[in-house]
Amino acid sequence: MRKLFRKINLKIFAPTCLILVLLILVLLLQPVKAGQAINFLYDRCTENFGWLYLTACICSFAFLIWMTSSRFGSIKLGDKEEKPQYSQISWIAMLFTAGVGTSIVILGFLEPIYYVSSPPFLIEPLSEQAYEYAHMYGQFHWGLSAWAFYNPAIIAVAYMIYVRKEPSIRLSSACSVVLKKQTNGWLGHVIDILVVFGVVGSIATSLGIGTPVLADVIREVFGIPQAYDLTVKLTVLTIWIFIFGTSVFLGLDKGIQKLSNINIVMAFIFLLIILFVGPTVVILKMELNSTGLYLQEFFRMSTYTQPFGSGEFTKNWTVFYWGWWIAFMPMMGMFVGKISRGRTIKNVMWGQLIWGSLGCCFSFMIFGGYSLYLQKSGRVDLVSILNNEGQSQAIIAILKTLPMAKIMMLFLCIVCFVYLATTIDSCAYVLAGATTKELPPTGEPARWNRLFWALLFCMLSIALMLIGGIESVKIMSVVTGLPLIFVMFLLMVSVKKTLEKDYPQRTK
Repeated sequence: MRKLFRKINLKIFAPTCLILVLLILVLLLQPVKAGQAINFLYDRCTENFGWLYLTACICSFAFLIWMTSSRFGSIKLGDKEEKPQYSQISWIAMLFTAGVGTSIVILGFLEPIYYVSSPPFLIEPLSEQAYEYAHMYGQFHWGLSAWAFYNPAIIAVAYMIYVRKEPSIRLSSACSVVLKKQTNGWLGHVIDILVVFGVVGSIATSLGIGTPVLADVIREVFGIPQAYDLTVKLTVLTIWIFIFGTSVFLGLDKGIQKLSNINIVMAFIFLLIILFVGPTVVILKMELNSTGLYLQEFFRMSTYTQPFGSGEFTKNWTVFYWGWWIAFMPMMGMFVGKISRGRTIKNVMWGQLIWGSLGCCFSFMIFGGYSLYLQKSGRVDLVSILNNEGQSQAIIAILKTLPMAKIMMLFLCIVCFVYLATTIDSCAYVLAGATTKELPPTGEPARWNRLFWALLFCMLSIALMLIGGIESVKIMSVVTGLPLIFVMFLLMVSVKKTLEKDYPQRTK
């Protein structure tokens, strides 16, 4: 046992595990009270700190522009003559699949339907203007703003391990220039524990959204009765664990890299099928219109707080998403930082922002465009189905309109399985790394440690499913993301101070 934990930082690992296990037990033993507490905390967070989430987004963009336009942008993350560790395609595939998960498929179809029935800016529901904004707004929530959140952590980690040669991917170590002696003290441990909770909260949201929908689609395909719903959900989670376990055994290069490449190909094929089977010209026209609308309304959407209104749209969507992306920030920082060896700071920051945004926008263009077309043409009343029967039945209704519907349902399930398997693998990788004492640039965390975190994700997902619905899982990312806003600001300051120290301005 002592040998097993020899490389583990127990000051981070032990308290985090204890708190998470207690949380899971509370969710399982007192699901009703836990659900009420979750909704209460979510409301308080979005009402009182919504402005802070939006401010954090603006600051992350400012950091991006400052870094890439400064003299630091050309710094290589590695030795001067070193080439990128991974090919451009593999790098894009890994960062994209790690950052989105199953939710890009499910919410890609459904999010525009939510928007068209409850649009922002006091637009009349189901009007032509509502349809235009509905197609565009998801691309805002999943686009440039979302991916800008990740840059401070990515650069902090990549610079630390590949330029400074630090044997750690922990964010507390990346803040050492500010934390100084507290890097390995109580403050550093608090930061690392908050990071772990942020990652757990973000993946719990993904699991909570994806698992119930996939379970219902599988029941629809094979005609399994509702009575076996929990059994199917547990089976879904078991399959994910199997895929993930295989990836763990193969490692980063042969596991996550190959799984990500497969994922991108399958997702692209699925998107093309929807595009060409559906109303191709209508979808393309929608996207051109959405691009113009996005550029026109970008600053308004980025600062839209509804100070004299109910604020429901901002709280339920923009604040929720910014909280989710901030909770994902440590994971993306440690993972993308780890796979970015041999690239320049400018290349990494703009690369992950542009490619990640394009992938999400392409998905929303097709999935969202198709579902809005079904609603507008009267073929399927998705607004009614979504409000009365839930997300699963809305997804099933959409897929039933496609040729060979059951085959398409199976294809969607496979794509979603692989999507979330890559996300779980990436999250478990960084949590295992964050709880490891030392991790050299070419090293990998222990396999048992990665598998442990994946199992914990699934246990938390089961507990969240028992207390019900998407509303219960929203809190996991929004609340765990709140303290990470301050960690993000700390990372920005640390990166600036570290670079200025290592590359002082030459005087004439």
